[in-house]
Amino acid sequence: MKRTLLPIACLAILAVGVFGQSDADYSSWMKTVGATSGSLRKSLDAKNKDAAVTDARRLQETFKQVHDYWQKKNVEDAMKLAMDAENGFKDVADQAAADKFEDAAASLRKASATCAGCHTAHRERAGDGSWKIK
Repeated sequence: MKRTLLPIACLAILAVGVFGQSDADYSSWMKTVGATSGSLRKSLDAKNKDAAVTDARRLQETFKQVHDYWQKKNVEDAMKLAMDAENGFKDVADQAAADKFEDAAASLRKASATCAGCHTAHRERAGDGSWKIK
């Protein structure tokens, strides 16, 4: 009996990890992006390397989750945009870590520009004024 329960428990945990990303999780990630991007912008302007790298890495991880979310839904354009953003925020982190703040600011603008493409294609305004995923 114990031999049967262990594989079932492992599969259940794996299923939660693989399929656990919901629209609510996605919405939560998106709500952190604006504030973190704003903080990153301020940190780059102030040449605060540690804070800039921390924020850029946080955004990089967020867009990795976003990529995985869209991958599970098999939405190619959104996956590419998320990967572009993830790679862009990696560039920002690397450049800030090397004290290349102007380059990092330019990379931040480029990474942030990917947002509009995905928002246009994959969200719509609900009747109550909120946004929902198409």
